[in-house]
Amino acid sequence: MSLTIWIDNNNVIEWQALTNSVTEAVDTGATMTVTIQDSSGTEVTGQTWPATMTHVSAGLYRATLDSDLVLTAGREYTAVLDVTGTGGEVGHKEIVATARVRNT
Repeated sequence: MSLTIWIDNNNVIEWQALTNSVTEAVDTGATMTVTIQDSSGTEVTGQTWPATMTHVSAGLYRATLDSDLVLTAGREYTAVLDVTGTGGEVGHKEIVATARVRNT
């Protein structure tokens, strides 16, 4: 999975269909965060990290990334998502993200 982060734009990042790995029940009460890091693992500036992802519906969690993120066009970043489910389960996901300038 890859992601585009549009420079000088708000961006939405989502984790879809979060479920309990044992019961397979949709988890609507998890605590989830996202952090954007550069290639050296340093948090990018322009937003306070970690940013909270809120539950939207049926296991869908969402956060809005600020338009003030300091990014360089063409560079790859990592979106680091961490979750603690209602039952105490811990999850971690990393998504490669490329910064781009919107020109259309």
